[in-house]
Amino acid sequence: MKWTKKVPALLLSALMVGAAVLPASAAFQQGVLDGIVLIRSGAPDADGTMTYWRGTGFFVGEEGQDPEYIVTNCHVVEEFILTGKSLGGGELHVLYDQDDQEEAYLVDYDAEKDLAVLKLAEPTDKRSPLSMREAEDGMLGDEVYAVGYPLAADATVQAVNSFSKDDATVTTGSISRLLTESGTGRELIQTDAALSGGNSGGPLTDGAGAVLGVNTYGSDLDQNLFYAVSVSELLPILERNNIPYTMAPAAGGGNTAVYAAIGAAAVVVVVAAVVVLGRRKKGGAPSQPAAAQPETAGELQPVLRSLASQHSGMVVALHHQPVQVGRDRATCRLVYQDGTPGVSSRHCQIAFDEQAGQFLVTDLNSTYGTFLADGQRLAPNTPVKLPPKSSIYLGEVANTIYLELG
Repeated sequence: MKWTKKVPALLLSALMVGAAVLPASAAFQQGVLDGIVLIRSGAPDADGTMTYWRGTGFFVGEEGQDPEYIVTNCHVVEEFILTGKSLGGGELHVLYDQDDQEEAYLVDYDAEKDLAVLKLAEPTDKRSPLSMREAEDGMLGDEVYAVGYPLAADATVQAVNSFSKDDATVTTGSISRLLTESGTGRELIQTDAALSGGNSGGPLTDGAGAVLGVNTYGSDLDQNLFYAVSVSELLPILERNNIPYTMAPAAGGGNTAVYAAIGAAAVVVVVAAVVVLGRRKKGGAPSQPAAAQPETAGELQPVLRSLASQHSGMVVALHHQPVQVGRDRATCRLVYQDGTPGVSSRHCQIAFDEQAGQFLVTDLNSTYGTFLADGQRLAPNTPVKLPPKSSIYLGEVANTIYLELG
């Protein structure tokens, strides 16, 4: 067989090698839902009236074994602790479903790290333990998923809710920073995976479903900054209480492995191409220049850029999920100050259609209207498709939002 006939097979083999070592596009691992649970705590006030709070927790334990230990934030059970726990009249339960709950007991907590560990009376077969992995610098930019039961979701849409694992909300983002918090020394993971009240205590997972951190809070200064307490802060608490847990296998090197795999496949392709070109030149066959590959919209991130002076050029990434815009801090990711002329509490929603490469803008029956750049008012509750580099405004031109791929 001539070399020229071998080359196509060699090129195909090289590409297959590259594809084999490259991870598939990140996707949420549905098995994570088998490890989360809604936590409800209650505490009596001075008059004996019970007040309830809710948050999220996730199970840890040995792989393949029924779990009994739950991790959450300390602030989820703070009032229960302060009132003297169950002896002070407090209540602490985990909810598997609306009509299926079980009492939980506090094992240990660290208020400074904002972590707490709960325990059931007996292991349960209704949930599975989640594995964990410590975040590393090589994970910067990696896609992550925040899982929990945010209060905002129930306030936004009055859904039929059983509080089961299928009612959990999953938000997508990426790791933007690993840091040590001044004053507490705790290790945090900074991300733009949206959180709101009720998400607290839920897991922040990677694309393989391993827990990297415990979702904790969002920034009051920037609607795109959210934080999770790193698993590295949780491990000492588990170990000092002899609580079993499972660490996920070592990651494949994050983005570094991706680039290395691409490089290895590229080297093979280049070598093969050199052989082909060398053979063709000796035989006098003309060579054709490779056509330039246009940049595709899929390589860019859809973002919203606020041109309002109060936002100072704030950019909000969509990350496969719609973003609501308005004055309501509980439900909106792009939030306008109270009293902003022309902006309703929940004014509009913006999403991105990846297949069409277009933005979808929906006015949420706002009082003052959502407008295109030419002044056309959008019909309420009717999605309108707009290409990148379009702009809209909320009520007044001063509230303009630029839609772009950046």
